[in-house]
Amino acid sequence: MNRYPSTETNPTHKMGFVGLAGAPNVGKSTLVNRLVGQKISIVSDRPQTTRERLCGIRSDATMQMALVDIPGILEPRDAFNTALMETAAQSLKDCDIILHLRDARRPGDPADPPVRAMIRRTKRPVWLVWNKIDRVPGKMFPAEGEGLDYVKVLGISAKTGRGVGALVDALREALPVGPPLFDEDQLSDRDLRFLAAEMVREKLFRYLGEEIPYALATFTDIFDEDRGEKIYIGITILTEREAHKPIIIGKGGAMLKKIGQAARAEIENLCQRPVYLDLRVKVHPRWRKDIQQLLELGLKPSISS
Repeated sequence: MNRYPSTETNPTHKMGFVGLAGAPNVGKSTLVNRLVGQKISIVSDRPQTTRERLCGIRSDATMQMALVDIPGILEPRDAFNTALMETAAQSLKDCDIILHLRDARRPGDPADPPVRAMIRRTKRPVWLVWNKIDRVPGKMFPAEGEGLDYVKVLGISAKTGRGVGALVDALREALPVGPPLFDEDQLSDRDLRFLAAEMVREKLFRYLGEEIPYALATFTDIFDEDRGEKIYIGITILTEREAHKPIIIGKGGAMLKKIGQAARAEIENLCQRPVYLDLRVKVHPRWRKDIQQLLELGLKPSISS
């Protein structure tokens, strides 16, 4: 239930969509979680952690903004990455403001040109936001981007919160007047089924290191709130190779148990209820090139990919 005043009673209330665009691993998801005030977007030091568009929602009495977290932008090489980039491009076109996040440690990042190219095509207002400024104290950063005319330039640390308050104040000033579109207690536009699978995927990245780089996906088969005190959640872990399966499961099931315990704690925090988490591992060779499998995972690849 939304108890914040509508524009009829509060004609200055702001509402808008803010897109976060950047090369892989610049800290977009960390910033979304910081702004929302709770972890809803998974975080990893692995590129392409974010795979689907996710909106984090920040609401207060004067403003509601939907923070659009998209996959890190790169040159696609298969149906999977093509689907990610198509999702990213469409999501940015629908935003009121785009934040071009760049890593302050890498001002000349060679991974940034595809980001700039995609942003240019949106024709939306763009702000340059240098992230991770806590890692390079006192350094001055370029205020221009090739082919991009920035409306504002700011520096932040999404991890520590430095500069984030100033970013919020600037967005509050710039967003269009409008009524809230989401309930005041809603933190994301994605349901708990999706977020539960994402929490499991994050833990796979965390505990498996470099052993299985990009060959994993997760999806929720069962989300049953009517089996008693605990929510029963069944999640499938999808991998490309048979040899990956024993790595994920571990000796005597130890690794899968470790992943499940860590993920369950975060899922219970999201659900605010105890959870029974049932994890299963399935092998699907070349799933990243399988159009039907990508559709089942919620991605929308071009049929020609």
